[in-house]
Amino acid sequence: MAQPKDTATKTSTTTTLPATQEATIDTPKRIADNDLRIEHCTAEDAQRIAEIIYECFPPPFWTRKEPPHLSSASPTTRTQRLAKRITPTLLFHPNDFQWIKAVYIPTNEIAGIANWTTPGMPVHIHFRRSASALYGWQDKMNWSDAEVDEMWEHVSDEAWNGTSEKDDALRKELMGNEPHWHLAPLATVPKFQGRGVGGKLLKWAFERADATVPPTPLYLESAPTARGVYMRYGFVPVGEANFVRRGPVGKDGEGNERVERKEVEA
Repeated sequence: MAQPKDTATKTSTTTTLPATQEATIDTPKRIADNDLRIEHCTAEDAQRIAEIIYECFPPPFWTRKEPPHLSSASPTTRTQRLAKRITPTLLFHPNDFQWIKAVYIPTNEIAGIANWTTPGMPVHIHFRRSASALYGWQDKMNWSDAEVDEMWEHVSDEAWNGTSEKDDALRKELMGNEPHWHLAPLATVPKFQGRGVGGKLLKWAFERADATVPPTPLYLESAPTARGVYMRYGFVPVGEANFVRRGPVGKDGEGNERVERKEVEA
């Protein structure tokens, strides 16, 4: 394995969730492969996607992103607003923002969700408020200015949009103009955690990324609690919370030599 350069010291917000606790799988609990089905999400799934995101991100995350003093909006209202903000990605960009879901076949429940932004898309995460202007969603959805303001009135602009803008700048610095898959978010419903759901959502993208020659990189930001999970799947740190995977990794780490970390000044 090549000796990597120093990693970045900049910090990133975590959009890949610590809910994916695949590192401590108890074999009897693992869901059989034929009991999980990966499907593309549709606009009808927006509400459930939002619910899962609220279920899986820890309370400190939401206190930071949606400080209670900003609004008295109820949890139901906040979830509905997030679903509304997600909907344009599902309606107008199904091939660009590939929302997928792991369906537990015995009960037809959604066990987990992920969004993979495809290679070649702008380095501009879909969760940012400015994405609406970039992709013309306000006009396409016929949203008034007041309606847009209402969707965001409970959200800290600095903690949500400002931090995401910095994350995008760091991703641009690390990846340059290299096409790559971007994961944000990945979330496993609590009762399905540790049962192989997150791995299925990752492998869906691996199959597509590894089908190109050379393999297409995959990029994500990870919470500290999930670092080991992603490293086990071949992701290599390129910053404090930033990871890149460049092709399949063998049992002895073969393949990691393709990963070159870019040095980023603090």
